[in-house]
Order: sequence, then C-alpha cells, then structure tokens
Amino acid sequence: MKFLSVITLSVLINFLSFPQSGAFVKGADISFVPQIENLGGGYYSNNVVTDPLQIFSQNGAGYIRLRLWHTPAGGYCGLDTTIKMAQRIKQKGLKFLLDFHYSDNWADPGKQTKPAAWTSLVYTSLKDSIYSYTKNVISAFKNANAAPDMVQIGNEITAGFLWPEGRVGGTYNTTQQWTQFTDLLKSARNGVMDASPGPVIPIMIHIDRGGDNSGSRWFYDKLISYSVPFDIIGLSFYPWWHGTLTALSANLNDLASRYGKDIIVAETAYPWTLSSYDNVGNIVGTSSQLHTGYPATVVGQYNFLYDLIQIIKNVPNNKGKGIFYWAPEYISVQPIGSPWENLATFDFTGHALSSLTAFKDNDTSGAVNVTFRLNTATHWDTLKSSGFVQLRGEIINGPDVLVSGEQLKWDVNSQVILTNTSGDYWQRTVRMVPGNEIQYKYWTGHTRTNPTFVRLGWEGPVTPYDTIAGNYRKFVAGTNDTVLQMEYYNSSGTSVTQYWSPFQHKQDTIALYFKVNMQGVTSTGRFNPVVNGPVGIRGGAVGSLPVLSWDTTKIIFAREPYSAMNGSYWSGTVYYPASLAGQSQAYKFFIENDSGNGWENQISDRTVKIPSGDSTVAWVSFDNQAILTDINGNAAEERSFDLLNNYPNPFNNSTVISYSVPAESYISIKIYNHLGEEIRTLVGESKPAGKYKTTWDGLGNNSDALPSGVYIIQCNSSSFTKSLKAVLLK
Repeated sequence: MKFLSVITLSVLINFLSFPQSGAFVKGADISFVPQIENLGGGYYSNNVVTDPLQIFSQNGAGYIRLRLWHTPAGGYCGLDTTIKMAQRIKQKGLKFLLDFHYSDNWADPGKQTKPAAWTSLVYTSLKDSIYSYTKNVISAFKNANAAPDMVQIGNEITAGFLWPEGRVGGTYNTTQQWTQFTDLLKSARNGVMDASPGPVIPIMIHIDRGGDNSGSRWFYDKLISYSVPFDIIGLSFYPWWHGTLTALSANLNDLASRYGKDIIVAETAYPWTLSSYDNVGNIVGTSSQLHTGYPATVVGQYNFLYDLIQIIKNVPNNKGKGIFYWAPEYISVQPIGSPWENLATFDFTGHALSSLTAFKDNDTSGAVNVTFRLNTATHWDTLKSSGFVQLRGEIINGPDVLVSGEQLKWDVNSQVILTNTSGDYWQRTVRMVPGNEIQYKYWTGHTRTNPTFVRLGWEGPVTPYDTIAGNYRKFVAGTNDTVLQMEYYNSSGTSVTQYWSPFQHKQDTIALYFKVNMQGVTSTGRFNPVVNGPVGIRGGAVGSLPVLSWDTTKIIFAREPYSAMNGSYWSGTVYYPASLAGQSQAYKFFIENDSGNGWENQISDRTVKIPSGDSTVAWVSFDNQAILTDINGNAAEERSFDLLNNYPNPFNNSTVISYSVPAESYISIKIYNHLGEEIRTLVGESKPAGKYKTTWDGLGNNSDALPSGVYIIQCNSSSFTKSLKAVLLK
C-alpha cells in the first residue's frame, strides 16, 4: 500500500501447492525488515532474538510479500535490497510475492507517481519501459536464485497507475485512459511472462476495495472488457477504511461467482492496543476505528485474523485462496519511528505476540467452535443488515471469558457481536470448552447505542430448549464443533420456546416467510390499515403449479399490531412443494381494499429463488416507498449525522472528508492542531439534507504550509459533534 498512508497486509502464498492442491496461502508483507534491522531493531520469540522469517514460518506462514520501488531514496525497497531479502526468504523455504509499485515511493489509490526516470517519456516509450523494466527485474531475481512465486502488477491500482497516462476514474474515466492503462498492464504482464519461460508465474491485480462490491465490480468489469489477462483478484481490507467483515464476505462471494477467479486479501491488519510507544501519530488510535466485536487487545487481534481467515476460506468454489498481513514487523525504531506499531504482531519491544498463532489455523486449547445463528425476520422493527445484534448472557460453570477471548455479559459490554450474513440472517462463531454452559438472550439495535423500539432492544420471553423454567436461551458445549439450530428473535410479549419458528415445518414442503412494511404508503395517505387492509401477496405460477395467482390473493398476511411505526409490518408464509426448489417465483404485494388498483405500481415484478429448505425473505417497503419516520415518528429513519474517516490517512497532499446531514442544519468542519488551536475552517454554512465531501489540502487558514503531525478534524452541528485524527506527512 503506502508508507504511513494506507498500510498493507500481505498474503503468504505457496504457488506450487496453491494452484495444484488448493492449499490456503498465509503470508505477510515484511518489507521493513532490512531497514529496521539495520537501525538496531530486533525480533524475539520466547525472549530469544530470532530471524523474523523463522518466527512467521513457525507460526504457519508460508509466503512473504515484498514491495519494489524503481529508484528509492536511501535504497530500501530498491532492486538490490529486495533481491537480498528474497534470497533470505528462499533460504528459509518460504515462497515470495513480488509487489511492483512502479514508482520511486509509495503507490496507492491517492497517488501513483511515475518513477523520476520515466517522467518525460511519451506514452509509447512508457509502454516499452514498463515491459523492459519488468522483464529485467524478473530476470535479475531468477539469476539470484530468488525468482518470485507470484507477481503483483501495481499496488492498489483502483485509479490506475503511472499517472497521468495510466490514470482512470473520475475525470479520467474515458475510453482513451482505460485503453492506455490496460495496455500498460498487458505490457507489464508480458515482461513477467517473457522473463519466465518455465513455470508460469501467477499474476495478481490488486485494488483497495475490500468491502466495496460496486467499486470492485466497476474495476474488474473494466479489466475483463479490455481483455486484461490475470489470475488473482487482490483486495485490501482495513475495517477503518474498507467496511465490515460482513461487507467483505459479501464482496468476496460475489466476485468469486462473477469472475471465477481466485481471490486473496492482499493487505489487512488489526490493532492489539490503542496505546502508542513513540511520538509518531498512529494510523489507528481511537475506539471509533475498531470493528464491532473485536477489542484492541492481543486476543482481539487474534480473533479478527482468525475470523477473517475463516471468511476467506468459506468463499464459494474454493476461490478464497489466502491472506497477507501488512507490516506485522513494523515496530518503532529511531529515527524513523512507526505509525503502525500497534498494528504489528510484535509488542513495542519486538517480542512476538500470541496473535500470530492465528496463522497456524488450529486451536490447541481443546476448545470447540460453536456457531450461533439468528433470524430477525420476526423482528418488529426496521432492523437492517447494517444493524447491530449482540448475544448477552453469562458462562454458568466457567470463567467469564470464552476461550476465543470474548467476555459474555448481560449488558452492553458483552463482546459477542453477530455478523450479518445476508438479509435477516446473523451469525457468530466462538470457541468454548466442552462442558461449559452459557445462558443468553439476543439484543438488537440500529447501532450499538440506539436500541430497537420494543423493550429497548431486548427480545421477549424465551423458554430454554430443555423446558427448565427461566427466561433465557441455553447451550452446553459438547466435544465436537457445533452449529446451533436457527433461532428466531421474539418480539412479542408471549413466551416462546428456544427453537420456535414463525411457520410450520412440513414434510416435502418449503416454507417461505415474507414481510412488508406499509409505513411509506401510509404516510402518503394511500393505505389505512383499518380501511384498506389486509395486505397479501400475488404472483405467477412456478412451473405448472399455481401456488400464487396474479388474479386472486391466495395468501393473506397478518398485521403485526405492535410493530414499529404504529404497526406498519405485515407478514405471512407461502408453502411450496419441495420439488420447486431452485425455481423462481415472481410476485408483488397487494392491498386488498385499496381505493385504487391494490398493486405495487412503481416497481417491476419482485422475484425470489425458492430455497432448498424453510427460509425467510428480507423485508421490503410496499412499492419501495421510502420510510419517512423512525420508531418514534420523528427523525428520518434512514439518515443521521455522520463524519466518516477521511481518506487517505495519513496524507501528504490532500485528504477527502465525507459527512452526512439528515436535515437542513448549520454545519462547521474545522481543523485543530495537537494543542487544540484552530488552524483551518473547511465548512461553515447551512447545509440541506444530503451527503457531502470536502477536501483539506494540508494548509492553514492563511494558506500557510503546515508541518507534519497529527491534526483533529471536528464536525459540529446544533445536535452533533464528532472528531477524527488526520496524519499529515511530508
């Protein structure tokens, strides 16, 4: 990625075993090692100074990634030092991924500066140069008996590389620019191939959009349309920049299906502490940058890495091939310091952390994996996939901390947070000691601090599966990994059994539970539940079986009278013969006593693929009419004030600040230095509702150049205040 700018996680990959046996790649980008060692830094395993390559190898890593700059100041990451490091890698029996930056310094989505030697080249000469340079580099590594086992052409090239000739996106999103960019990619690939007449070296194309499916599709669709040959999709994923694990999982799964290519998370990292060791501002230093459910502890770092590996391994068709942790060796040594010290897998004095054992892919504690699954289709609020689901409870016959490190509590401090897997489905895997019992219930919120409206987020009464009296769910760990039966959230005040469901389970029949929100059309005056109800579902025949009909309403929904927004939800179940699994049902919701025609009029027919077993369909709004009020009937449900993490961060020229406004408000965005002194006003005006971006160029109010350092971005309105750290580096 970038030095101090976007920090990279590298994947450890064994090419010989990777394409042939499907072995999972586990690796790290440790390009800082030569510089840190030369400055006197060292690495320790069990309090003994140890070669960091050996430490990674002993903990299950099989691949090392190294960045290569064309003509770097100081020589580090240049050809000579990188070859020497590659030779060390080979001597340890590890594989090697070579990351071409095609720059003299850091290349990332915010900057792709050509090497100084190529600055004056015209485009045709640039194509020749990237070919010759790439070919010569690969040949040099081969001649040193350190040939790369995988090659990455460009580093986070979402916006292209070798700017301006190879720049794409924004004002450069033209046919000419894409033709030039993709031809440069092809020239570089040809250089790799022509220098490697033996075993073909797999080529990775790497962007930064781990949790951004639309951005990823935009980029790789373009590469495919311009017939760029490559083997591996590489993505960066840092949760403070790239979203949630849920968004990453959805993106990986979609890309694997869409392109049929292997995928590697080529950069990732997570903090083991929020403390700092030196006077260089850290990239991650506040709790707001953490991923929900993963505290900034050694255990939290382990769990994040372990769970991320499982997500990649579960990509369909075995297309999730590996992970690289970026700069796990980046400890602080003087005079360079480190803004990444708390994201390394070594403590501040260079001792290996136990979180490194996540690469071993096994658990020696004797614990078992336990997966909790919850369906919130039965929730009486507008819980979206971006909502918050927490398992609260206690361990009855053991310590108050699970083997996987999470505290299980009956309050907001419980660390067992479920991840949305799709629609109304939520899941979390923890590790437990056989014989341990936990008692628990589910808590939900639109955010961690904004509960859903019934019982302030708590589900209703539940009787445990063994019918012992008590308002809780229960699980006792056995000796094998366990995936619990699906549980359904109980919004009602009536007690239900632990494994109740909103439909009947029938032999040779598939139950499909639908739910629709009528608040939008209620607010427009079209729908009055007393006058116009009930609501039903109509649709076409599936195969030759008319389970639904376009002419009559065969399935009438029941109103959920105590649901959010004055009982705006209606729900019902359609039962299909099991023989129809896999076929598509076209349908629309229908108002039985509408003064008009009863149909959803502003949308095309809805469709759903009939699953192989009982399931639910994520709730929607009738006619896709926008929901205008929240559970209190006041503020916009979809919108809220927010100040998003600026990007890039750190930065050396400019950084983009995004924010959202739910209703017309006076907004100020100001920059403060580390002494709390105001140095720049970026925004100071009334803004209508919407999403906005502003750019800070690193200058003060008088256009004076500011020194490198940590600055505070603060956004204020009459009811909202939020601050972020920005690191200016020159």
